Amino acid sequence: MSSNAASDEALPLGKTAKSLPELLAERILEAIMAGRLEPGHRLKELALAREHAVSRATVREALIALSKRGYVEQIPRFGARVAPFAKEDVFDLYEIRAALLAIAARRCALAPDAPRQALAALVSEMEALVAAPDTDPMTFSERSIAAQALLVGASGNRRLPALYEHLSTIGTWRLIRGRATSFLRASRWRESATDWRQIETAIRLGDADAAEAAAQRLMAHSAAAVRAELQGSSAE
Repeated sequence: MSSNAASDEALPLGKTAKSLPELLAERILEAIMAGRLEPGHRLKELALAREHAVSRATVREALIALSKRGYVEQIPRFGARVAPFAKEDVFDLYEIRAALLAIAARRCALAPDAPRQALAALVSEMEALVAAPDTDPMTFSERSIAAQALLVGASGNRRLPALYEHLSTIGTWRLIRGRATSFLRASRWRESATDWRQIETAIRLGDADAAEAAAQRLMAHSAAAVRAELQGSSAE
């Protein structure tokens, strides 16, 4: 990071020359992703304006932008709040993503020019992260996301990458992914690495049925882990 960027970040937003609504929206979103602003938390215009040294109009624009992206909910006679997790939406999205990833895995298993070596390298990285004592959930999550992108991009289905990427832009999914919710426990890293090795092996051997089933299993395990975490949070 440059010294100018660092100094800009240290300044109150009202003292920078950047687009204030966009900058404020980014900071609020960062706080939501990091869990500092929990679902349902009320976002008061005056408090945010004072905290970030901006006008209430700037706050209003930022909140409107975030509401359009699904991160903030505007409620009449109440104001804005962090959008609650639509839990069933999460699992509906997992079901759709599982079907799309299974298609990609099947097609890669049948394609002679599928990126088998690249996939094997990513899976080996995941296995190494499982064995490392200082691995953090986000690092592991990033490798799993990269492996998904590799398969989807190499599937040969021209529509599949755009569909898969579109699902990633939905607010509820981004909240789950931004917190690496499915990888908060080390046991999940081992399970996921095992699932990915099964996908890799099936694709390497050209076993389309096994590749499809393993991809479905990977996403089912991930969905189950997220469900457990969300239920645990609700019980606290």
